[in-house]
Amino acid sequence: MPDDLIFRISGDAFVLLPAKVYDVMNSFTLGTQGETEAGGILIGSYRGSHVQIRQCTVPLRRDLRKRYLFDRKDRGHQLAATLAWTRSLGTETFVGEWHTHPEDFPTPSMIDRGTWSEIVKRRESHVVFLIMGRKGLWAGCGRRGDVKSISLVPGESP
Repeated sequence: MPDDLIFRISGDAFVLLPAKVYDVMNSFTLGTQGETEAGGILIGSYRGSHVQIRQCTVPLRRDLRKRYLFDRKDRGHQLAATLAWTRSLGTETFVGEWHTHPEDFPTPSMIDRGTWSEIVKRRESHVVFLIMGRKGLWAGCGRRGDVKSISLVPGESP
């Protein structure tokens, strides 16, 4: 299990991905779970310019899981975000989404980038995007229509 991971958004802005959340997402790249794409949303909080991920949802019954496609269709993801918001008195919310790719070191597809552009087009706060592969992950962050790759802070490794 890796330690918590820290990604740099910009000079003074970071994303914290706890090891326990990483482990949940990574479990969908292994064994029979890894045969189809999986995904969910990231729930966390904004701390100034930083994003702190606290939990993630996992594939639900109505989601579409194919070898090269994950489509989040189940309303349970939205309900989880709403519940987190309510329980935290408005400090925890949707901060991004994640999914898997059936490759060792994933890269975003054109479909991924198009979907993300629509999500961040109307967002002032950063939105985090993670793609889990069998041996590594891709991380990105965006707002106001622009999504860019973000890197682990030196010394970190998944």
